[in-house]
Amino acid sequence: MEPDWDELARRLSAAVGTDAVLDAALAAAFGQTAAAFTSSVEDCRALVAAALPGWRLHLGYGASGMFPYALLTNAATRIMSDAPTVPLAILRSLVAAKACPAPSAPPPA
Repeated sequence: MEPDWDELARRLSAAVGTDAVLDAALAAAFGQTAAAFTSSVEDCRALVAAALPGWRLHLGYGASGMFPYALLTNAATRIMSDAPTVPLAILRSLVAAKACPAPSAPPPA
């Protein structure tokens, strides 16, 4: 059964910090061993590498310098999310990427 990406996105949008229940839901959705995803940048980076091979992750802070953002890119897609913490920004972008429909091939010339 396909994970409910919209529900995970909603839960991540409401999250403000560490959440063990959400960590377990993320592990199940991505078929990974449970980890402290909502509090660990390293665990989030490993999850991105496993879930989206070939994608690039860029982390930074917005113009105000207050909120971190995570930008995920591949050849055809750019997804950026901000959040109260770096792990949550990464997770928001990751789940948004998984929820996106695959880009269709361009029509033949």
